[in-house]
Amino acid sequence: MEFRILGPLQVVDGDREVVVPAGRLRVLLAALVCNANRVVSVSELISYLWDDPSASARNTVRSYVRRLRARLREIDSQRVFIRQRTPGYVLDVDDTEVDLLRFRSIVSEAYGTADPRKAAELFRSALKLWRGKPLADIESEALRRDVAAPLSEEHTRTVEARIDRELASGAHTELVSELTALVERHPLRERFWGQLMSALAHGGRQADALAAYQRLRTTLAEELGIEPGPELRRIHEMVLNGKIPDPRRDHEEDGAPPGPVGGGTLGGIPAAPPSPRQLIADTTSFVGRERLIDDLTRWLANPSARRLLVVSGQPGVGKTALAVRLAHRVAEHFPDGQLFVDLHGFSSTPAIAPADVLLRFLRALGHPAELIPEDLDERTALLRSVLAERRVLLVLDNAATADQVRPLLPGTTECAVIVTSRNVLSGLVAVDGARGVRVGALTTDESTSLLSTLLEGRGDVRDEDLRRLADACGGIPLALRIAAAHLVTRNEVTVSDLLEDLSRYRLDVLTVPHDGHACVRTAIDVSYAALSEPVARLLLSLSLLPTPEFSVPVAAAVGDCDLPEAMRLVAALAEANLVEERGAGRHRLHDLVWVYLAHRAGPELSAEERFAAARRMADFYLHTVISAGWFVRREPLPIELPTRPDTIRTVPFDNLQQAVAWYEAERANLVAVIRECERRGWHRHAYVLPIVLCSFYLLRKHWSDWEETHTVALRAARRGNDRRAESAVLHRLGALFDNQGRSRKALDTYRAAIDIARELDDPRLEAAALTGAGAAYFSVGRFFDAHSCYQRAVELHLKAGNPYGQVGPLVNVTRLHVARRDFAAAFASAREAIKTAMAYGSVNHPGIAWLNLGEAYLEAGYVDEAVEAIEQAGRVATMSSDRDTKARSLNLLAAAEERRGDMLAARRFRQRATLYAAEIG
Repeated sequence: MEFRILGPLQVVDGDREVVVPAGRLRVLLAALVCNANRVVSVSELISYLWDDPSASARNTVRSYVRRLRARLREIDSQRVFIRQRTPGYVLDVDDTEVDLLRFRSIVSEAYGTADPRKAAELFRSALKLWRGKPLADIESEALRRDVAAPLSEEHTRTVEARIDRELASGAHTELVSELTALVERHPLRERFWGQLMSALAHGGRQADALAAYQRLRTTLAEELGIEPGPELRRIHEMVLNGKIPDPRRDHEEDGAPPGPVGGGTLGGIPAAPPSPRQLIADTTSFVGRERLIDDLTRWLANPSARRLLVVSGQPGVGKTALAVRLAHRVAEHFPDGQLFVDLHGFSSTPAIAPADVLLRFLRALGHPAELIPEDLDERTALLRSVLAERRVLLVLDNAATADQVRPLLPGTTECAVIVTSRNVLSGLVAVDGARGVRVGALTTDESTSLLSTLLEGRGDVRDEDLRRLADACGGIPLALRIAAAHLVTRNEVTVSDLLEDLSRYRLDVLTVPHDGHACVRTAIDVSYAALSEPVARLLLSLSLLPTPEFSVPVAAAVGDCDLPEAMRLVAALAEANLVEERGAGRHRLHDLVWVYLAHRAGPELSAEERFAAARRMADFYLHTVISAGWFVRREPLPIELPTRPDTIRTVPFDNLQQAVAWYEAERANLVAVIRECERRGWHRHAYVLPIVLCSFYLLRKHWSDWEETHTVALRAARRGNDRRAESAVLHRLGALFDNQGRSRKALDTYRAAIDIARELDDPRLEAAALTGAGAAYFSVGRFFDAHSCYQRAVELHLKAGNPYGQVGPLVNVTRLHVARRDFAAAFASAREAIKTAMAYGSVNHPGIAWLNLGEAYLEAGYVDEAVEAIEQAGRVATMSSDRDTKARSLNLLAAAEERRGDMLAARRFRQRATLYAAEIG
């Protein structure tokens, strides 16, 4: 069996060509052959098979593999050609069965052959395996880009190596015609020009050799704005001085290539100066980020565009480890060398100047030190010239600014650069066409996997221990490795001991004594020290937030600055990767950064400053919630709301949807702020916030938030001796219990609220609680008591001159009439409830009123009228973001369709209702 890709794809069995089906099966086979005996990940295969893969792409790949295996099994039933290996598949073949592997084997042998005549013959033998453009018939742009293009380059370099050996063998004039054609096809390839000059000079055509040099020089100046490289200049000087290098002597200095393609001699002068291999060792226990690495590996291996990658992330997140792993993965695509430098942009050691880095790189690339200029711009130009015809990978680790990087960038697409930085380096993306990648914390599963690997020798670590350690370390690889090191090097320390220490002294524990590189606090210290004073000040203020997630308006409040200034400062923190962007103007401090700031804020912010910042935060949330609440509830609240001072800036809302969206985004923070207000003894904030928020809880059915915040509010109202607020909170707790089916507890709570209202002689407060009590009585089937409560509530609201208050009783009484089978009264009360709700009700009342009318019609047997009313309820619920009413409307529509006998439509409505109900929880 033979697989051929050095031309159109072929599979040959003896003297018979095997037909491989066209389309994606052919692409799949080509991808596996190109990587024969190497595992190709499923992600990589997907990228070759589809430009825009569907969600089912992985399953489809497995199906294609099964079909391809079956086709190959027809040829040889005794072999398994395609094997599954994590994370993908491998084509298991002998090296002699793939023309590419045979080609590389012969080329390698040729490079190791000292006799130039024999080496040239081997190179010719290898080149005869080529039948045209590789993969010419494969319909995969990604495969042609990532594989075919590098293969073509490999072919060209082999041609260069063959010509080197032929020149060294004494062939000169007979090569002039071929080299003339080659420089026409590759006008920027200096090596062919050098070979042509050497051949012409050896044939006595020095003038033509000098003219060739001038042609190349003009072309390079016009196309790239550079001069010929040092090798070409040396050949030019030799010809000018009447000297002709001895190809045989220089050929002996030409070693074997480091990879599939290699060096040779350039017209008798060594064409492949040192190929530095400076990459630091790959991390053996690297975990996670597989998809990202696969994607970036493909991107870096593609020479069709500039390859400048910026990997950024917070301290300790594993930027260097990712960059080094990537570099090792793509090293074979850069046979002329891999350069590595730590720029010390964020370090206790001074940053390395670009001029010094250029000096290191040029010397590593074989340029004589005495010929390296002092001027920075001249060194930059020289590096670009040296790299112009070479494929070199540069890894620039720990950069601080874009200006530290720009002088080190090559001028051609043959080279690639990987930059790591704690800063995003947006300038390189905007100006230099870099691809930016932010590296985040590891997931819990990835963190536990890393810990499991690091703690392999400890038998006393349970899965639950690993997860707790992962959470304590926040998914930061540096922290995880330090924690694991404590357990590995100190057997007397148990996991429980370490977790206890982490809970108390997290940053003090996450350090290795006498090693500044293994200390989380030191890592964050360096980033903090690089911030300007206003940015650092805001960062300290953010530590006072009760949760690490925040919006820009919140930052403006705690930082005591206007919104544009807050946007600028937060953007600087995001650029420094000290806050993570969450979208929609929201950001998050990483857990360990938040802990660090909490320790630092103590000594650096005075008690007065900390108090003022926290109070501004609480006031911001209080008045923004009040502003948002007016879009949900029309009826004035039964408590007096504080007036917003001019100094407090809130989020402006134009409509209900914006108010609800803000509430949803801030849910966790609102609960935390209420707890913080209770902790600080700010009783009024602690009960006003929940009372106003209850309209959102009722609308969105966030039961746990509702109960937690109102439990706090009840304590705060009692501590603040505010009986009116206490009654309002009890009323809202009763509504929660009734909604959850705890109706008897709801009744007890409502009675307590009614008692306080009567004690205060407040008819509005009493009527509101009576309406709730009526609903609870209805839930337990006590219809008479429910009706009495509703009737008394309406009387009290009218007596108090409160038209808003009658909406609730009217909306609820419709269901009471339906339960009693008094449909005429139900229709009448429902229509009155709709009218009143539209005029005075909260945003959810009209939808509920329409739904009650639809339910009444349905129970009375008027299905068409019911569907019309229920659909209107659904539309109103959608506009008001009322998920509960929307879910109930879908269930009622399902019941209506069942009455009509359309079970398929009924099932569809119930499925949609289930989705809404799942959102409510």
